[in-house]
Amino acid sequence: MNTDGWICSVLDNAGARLLALEEVGLFPTELRVGSGVYDSFVRLRHRELSDGVPLLVLGTAVTEDPQLTAGEFLLRP
Repeated sequence: MNTDGWICSVLDNAGARLLALEEVGLFPTELRVGSGVYDSFVRLRHRELSDGVPLLVLGTAVTEDPQLTAGEFLLRP
C-alpha cells in the first residue's frame, strides 16, 4: 500500500492536536503512526537517519505502531 498520500493528512491532524494540547499545557513527546506511514517517514528522512539523527516530526519522536492504520496516529507524553 502506498501511504505517502496519508502523510499530509496525518501531519495536519497531528499538528492540530499538538497545538490544542500545547494550549492546555500538555507537550507530547511521541507520535505513534501505522507501519506504512512510519516506513514513508523513514524513506523521506533516510539521509538524516543514516547520519544518526533521530526520527522527529512536529517536534516529537516518531515510532511505529503496527496496530494503527495509515490515517491513524497517537500522541504520547
